[in-house]
Amino acid sequence: MKRILKSALLLVIIFTWIQSFGQEISKLEFTELPNLPAENTATASIGYAGMMGGGHNGVLLAAGGANFPEGLPWEGGKKVWTDAIFIFENDQWRLSSKKLPMPLGYSASVSTPQGVLCIGGNNESDISDQVFLMAYNSATKEVDITKYPNLPEPLAFSSAVLFEDAVYVVGGNNVEGSTNSFYRLSLKSEQQWEKLSDFPGHPRALHTTAVQETQTTKKLFVIGGRNEIVGEKSKALTTYLSYDFKNKTWAEEGDLLIKGAPRVLMGASAEVMGSMHIMVYGGSDAILFDELETIGLELAAQPTDSIKTELTSRRDAILNNHPGFSKDILAYNTITKKWFVYATLPSEIPVTTLAFKDNNDFIIVSGEVSPGIRTSGVQSFKIADAAHPFGVLNYSVLALYLMISVLIGLYFARKQKSTEDYFVGGGRIPWWASGLSVFGTLLSAITFMAIPAKAFVTDWSFFFLNITAILITPVIAFVFIPFFNKLKIKTAYEYLEDRFNYTARAFGSLSFILFQLGRIGIVLLLPSLAISIVTGIPVETSILIMGVLCIFYTTFGGIEAVIWTDVMQVIVLLGGSVLAVVWIMLHTETSFGEMINYASDHDKFNIANMDFNFTESTFWVVFIGGLASAMVTQGTDQTIVQRYLTSSSVKDSQKTLYTNAVLTLPATIIFFGIGTLLFIFYSEMPSKLSPAISNNDSIFPWYIVRELPIGVSGLLVAGIFSAAMSSISSSLNSVSTAYCNDFHLHFRPKVNDHKLLRIARGATMITGVLGVLLALWMASSEIKSLWDQFYRFLGLFTGGLGGMFLLGMLTKRANAKGTLMGLVVSALLIWYISVFTDISFLMYSFFGVASCFVFGYVFSLMFPDRKKEEV
Repeated sequence: MKRILKSALLLVIIFTWIQSFGQEISKLEFTELPNLPAENTATASIGYAGMMGGGHNGVLLAAGGANFPEGLPWEGGKKVWTDAIFIFENDQWRLSSKKLPMPLGYSASVSTPQGVLCIGGNNESDISDQVFLMAYNSATKEVDITKYPNLPEPLAFSSAVLFEDAVYVVGGNNVEGSTNSFYRLSLKSEQQWEKLSDFPGHPRALHTTAVQETQTTKKLFVIGGRNEIVGEKSKALTTYLSYDFKNKTWAEEGDLLIKGAPRVLMGASAEVMGSMHIMVYGGSDAILFDELETIGLELAAQPTDSIKTELTSRRDAILNNHPGFSKDILAYNTITKKWFVYATLPSEIPVTTLAFKDNNDFIIVSGEVSPGIRTSGVQSFKIADAAHPFGVLNYSVLALYLMISVLIGLYFARKQKSTEDYFVGGGRIPWWASGLSVFGTLLSAITFMAIPAKAFVTDWSFFFLNITAILITPVIAFVFIPFFNKLKIKTAYEYLEDRFNYTARAFGSLSFILFQLGRIGIVLLLPSLAISIVTGIPVETSILIMGVLCIFYTTFGGIEAVIWTDVMQVIVLLGGSVLAVVWIMLHTETSFGEMINYASDHDKFNIANMDFNFTESTFWVVFIGGLASAMVTQGTDQTIVQRYLTSSSVKDSQKTLYTNAVLTLPATIIFFGIGTLLFIFYSEMPSKLSPAISNNDSIFPWYIVRELPIGVSGLLVAGIFSAAMSSISSSLNSVSTAYCNDFHLHFRPKVNDHKLLRIARGATMITGVLGVLLALWMASSEIKSLWDQFYRFLGLFTGGLGGMFLLGMLTKRANAKGTLMGLVVSALLIWYISVFTDISFLMYSFFGVASCFVFGYVFSLMFPDRKKEEV
């Protein structure tokens, strides 16, 4: 009773503290930085348009540009270009003693590890083809300028991006007007510009570019701009394009549509945000620009004095009363391909500005606030739409749910009198509960969060990965389970010693333990990301809270606590998933038939890519790799095998397995369906999905928190936590079982059972601490999809292990020496494939199983065991 009261008090304290984080975070943080100073201290700074610069070595650089220091251009003021360089350091700007090679503006510039690369541009006399690097020298506190190879043609008003180790330059104006030019400069190999295939459609300048993830690969997006032809009227563009870096192909994406209306964006700035958004700041809509250009062409035609006076008067009226440029920040989702207005600022956003990313901030330096008028202002923007109050009711549901998990552990702690109780439940666990536990262990937070994310971002091409878990069931039921039950073993790896030798057993058990440590880190991190999105609590704090609670109840409750918490989380997660499906369908304006058509038109139901390609997630990769992964997981993974061993007969063990198979198909349909429905929902209402989401696996938790009713969302989030904790507890208990039986008892066989129980609990606790530390490390890593990482671990660590089991069960001639040699070759082969080939990670398990089996058998024939006759 005292333990229960202490646990309740602990949770109350934790969640009281958690609520202090639950404050609404503004969707946009805006900061005014110090203005650019004037070059001449005797005059006020008026700013520049067309500056170049970026961040390097901890400072910000801004250089060049043009302004009208002597007066407004329509009043006779002359446009003047500058060669000045400004440095922002210690929260203030200063003028550098260094100068640009020439007065220059409207260059493309991009930050690289070596410095800021400035490309082309123009000045009063000509358009430049020069390229140079501005690098901040920390020792001299000044800027070093290094010349780079010239562009193949002079270009101004172009745009540049850095992708991997190369700079790409898109479009711009030459002496004849706008171009379709596309160039690449490698920063690693021989530095020479390479002309790539021109982009399709209209030539363009004054556009903006960004590189972002898409459904299949990273792409370069080219947005807006205008097509200028010297002496003719220009054309403002509403279209945008994409370039696939992998396939090296261009595609016209269509018009930039805001609520169905095309929008022109000239001179805007763009940044990449999160895992699937591009933010576009400001831009000119070309309405007044078009009129001014028409007037300019008419004036150039030398009209009569009266018409000239009228035209001049009209032009000056427009310029003197110009309202400025757009106040909107637009967002584009590269998965749903939908545009929306993310925020509208109280004042206009400058165009032809210097804009770049500095860590998590987007910096806009100077620029043009209306035709001919500059600003010296410097602004910092930060998109931060990721958390809002979770609510007292949701917190209460979450606390109650986690309390029940802890109480289950405390309840079963009283029954743990021996290692028989701790490891296999003393024969008290019914087969249906073990079956639900197998399903729950395989389900986990990975399935609940990562499968909807995969279906949202891509399609159903991973569907057969789960179906293979059903197809492999007969093999596990009639090959593996009879072996395990016949030998009356406590771990799967005891079989390897019985069939081969202790070295095989030790390797199998050690591989399992290492894999489970990685699995604990991944499964623990996923719901921690969800917590961070929901409440704003740091991911690291969430990992510690769940890790401590999970270690606590698993250490004391044993396998019974693990299985019964699994049963609870399966009921909650499946019930909640069905509710989510219903809720999405009820809260979209699209009918079910239209949903099916829309998803089909966008290839979201692609279930089998039949291309014979092993580098992509084709049907062959998913099916073959899935079968191998399922066999390894269900046939050799101690977390699953331990469920079979809780049953007293082969028949009950098989029922345990069949329960998982029966539940897998509907669950797979539900979870892939959720991903497709989320795609439809956020296509219909794009503004509801935050651009700040940096990990695709957070999409479903975001929907749960933002869209489901209070209380229900708390229960589902609690279910996510419980799913992770139950899966982790399975790993903890199984690792403890493997360590005690496969290692400790081998070296100290005479240890008494009571002491071994204490050792088992100690092993559980140590494993939990190591898993938590790994999760904390992973939290600081850039991992786009933890689903991919999970299957990568599975193939690298356990593929050869499956081959060992098959060698033992299906052949009589395999021996210990040959099998272990095959295992070594298999490990080297998998390592080589993972490092030096593009073969899909889903195939690692298959190559591990197949190579170990083939090489192990061949080596067994080459090196027969002369001490033992083969039967």
